[in-house]
Amino acid sequence: MKIKVVRLVFILLLLLAGCSPDLSTSNLPNCTNSDCDCSDFATQEEAQRVLDAFPDDRYKLDRDGNGIACESLARGKKTTTNPKAIASSNIHLKYGNPSNANLKDTNNYLLEKPQYALSYNCKTGIPNWVSWQLDSGWLGSVERSDDFRPDSDLPDNCYAVRPNDYRGSGYDRGHLAPSGDRTISQSDNSATFLMTNMIPQSPANNREVWRELEEYSRELVSQGKELYIVAGGEGKEKAIADGKVTVPKYTWKVILVLDNGNIENTIAVRIPNNDAVARTDWRDYIVSVDEIEQKTGLDFFSAVPKSIQNKIEAKAYK
Repeated sequence: MKIKVVRLVFILLLLLAGCSPDLSTSNLPNCTNSDCDCSDFATQEEAQRVLDAFPDDRYKLDRDGNGIACESLARGKKTTTNPKAIASSNIHLKYGNPSNANLKDTNNYLLEKPQYALSYNCKTGIPNWVSWQLDSGWLGSVERSDDFRPDSDLPDNCYAVRPNDYRGSGYDRGHLAPSGDRTISQSDNSATFLMTNMIPQSPANNREVWRELEEYSRELVSQGKELYIVAGGEGKEKAIADGKVTVPKYTWKVILVLDNGNIENTIAVRIPNNDAVARTDWRDYIVSVDEIEQKTGLDFFSAVPKSIQNKIEAKAYK
């Protein structure tokens, strides 16, 4: 009885706020045809519609029995990026915005988190690029969050990819800004599990060569280096999730390495996104930054003086 009263109070609050909960089974997320969990929803409101349509809570969305589903999700209408978060994340674009991403173009949509910045492509369902700073201040000992979830900061007319969109595809939900680069706090680590930070990666790419380069980057930080990293995918191998998510043919990464605040060199790789890369070394795929720019149409490190930029981008550093 207590649970029913709480649920009725919650519905009345929604009505007073001008919201009309949909108690029917129509217009519900696709996951209700298989198996929903909280990671399938971009907002708490979406999860609540499912709970209200199925009062038996067959999907176990109401963990504490108070009548409210998935309380950790953002409530109501999708939120826009917090201006304070934008201000605190400018460090990730210190050396340039590679595609001049902005808040008007939904296929080059700028999202700035405190932990990283990115250009999102609503048409392909993956980021065009993700950019982040890495130094010792980001590294600690918190455990991996594993809380993959949609990003509620996307514009309303942009599909928010769900973790289950990758299910059965044969591809990993591959981080661009790695979980291992954000271990100073649980909230920083959790931010890397937003689906706007993911691309479909072949298991051998994601778990072997890509992971090894991530580890090498953190090794450089342990030596006192400061890194500015940009990563993304190139081309189209296929699409998954009924065409909503593009699988890139290649993954790429460019790294600007600083020593005591001075630019030392760059590292750039372009790796086939398939399992043929199994048991290879990330150094096998080193190219110049110029080559990545030519393949992607992006402009990296544009804030660096042109004379230095020309020097560091033309050479393939090993």
